[in-house]
Amino acid sequence: MKDLSNFLNEEEKSKDKKKPHATENKAEEGDDKRFIVMMEEYKRLRRTDRDEANKLLEKAMKLAKTGKVSRKAKIAAAYI
Repeated sequence: MKDLSNFLNEEEKSKDKKKPHATENKAEEGDDKRFIVMMEEYKRLRRTDRDEANKLLEKAMKLAKTGKVSRKAKIAAAYI
């Protein structure tokens, strides 16, 4: 049976010093933010100015198709 102090020392030596982390893609993140902001603005505009809201919705949908908008951002925009 191993001593606790020896076990912890062995574990520290064998571990890689880097911790797992999510990678960041700045371009995708920027499109996600833009898409969500556009959808928030669309929600505000659709009550007062339908024509302007429809134009903004078309821009947002175009960004969703041609840009790098993640699936999570699309789902978040659906719940706004």
